[in-house]
Amino acid sequence: MKPIRHFLEYILVRILILGLTPLSQKQVVTFGRYLGALVFRFSGKRKKAAFTNMDIMFSDSYSPDQKKRVVKNSFEALAISAVQSVWVTTNTKERVHGLIEGEPKGLDILKKCLKKKKGIFFLTAHYGNWEIMGLHHGLLKVCPLSSIVRKLDNPYLDKFVTKLRTTTGNQVFYRDDSLLKIVRELKNNSSVAVMMDQNTARGGLFVDFFGLKASTPRAVAQLSYRMGTPVLPLFCYPTEKGTYNIEYGPELTLEKSNNKDQDILNWTQQMQTFIESVIQENPTPWMCGHRRWKTRPPQEKKIY
Repeated sequence: MKPIRHFLEYILVRILILGLTPLSQKQVVTFGRYLGALVFRFSGKRKKAAFTNMDIMFSDSYSPDQKKRVVKNSFEALAISAVQSVWVTTNTKERVHGLIEGEPKGLDILKKCLKKKKGIFFLTAHYGNWEIMGLHHGLLKVCPLSSIVRKLDNPYLDKFVTKLRTTTGNQVFYRDDSLLKIVRELKNNSSVAVMMDQNTARGGLFVDFFGLKASTPRAVAQLSYRMGTPVLPLFCYPTEKGTYNIEYGPELTLEKSNNKDQDILNWTQQMQTFIESVIQENPTPWMCGHRRWKTRPPQEKKIY
């Protein structure tokens, strides 16, 4: 039954593309907002997880109504991002440029990091429209970009999404690919984007995220420690009209001591703290329905 379901899901996406292609940029945003509101109304597990996350992140500093508004707006923002990502499969270059407001901030910082000839780790998250941000980076032609992603369960959609992500010259690595691929890219002074805002089921480090231990990938800190690769935040901030501002930097200052394991833990914490600061400033663009604190230390009970 799975192959049939996967094929039907793919057909639905193709139909969606046909319906979205003639729409204007403004119409796409309106459609995405209505779609997000619909998903919020009928979503079960994801909405429940989102409210649990709000309680962890903001406790009593947000009222129940404020938390509900953030979650609803987050669902709408995610739907808008998804619809826009489908919309740009046609006239990609023109439409991607239309979604980005002006020149990204921090390009001088990016070029300064490239002069070190050690590659770049882009520290990012499921925030704003990360797909459009990646496509836009490819169009800049400043440095090659490889993104580390999870392979989709649906092989038809995985092929479709991979084709989209590589349209502007970027590459895709899967999470279970060899680290040698990443090392090779860094040695070629290319960039590797890592989304560090999601739960790591196995092998993660527990660092603080909104005051609660969260299992977080350690590979970025390990490779940066070993190779001297700069870690540069890269985020995409939405505007009220459905466009985005992109910012590179500031470069994180990661200092070494005589304790490698402690350094890697500290660096991972520093990266997570930066992501937290972005979300703290404006939580709406974050994909808040993800079960970020799913994996717990051995002595702790399940949260979700």
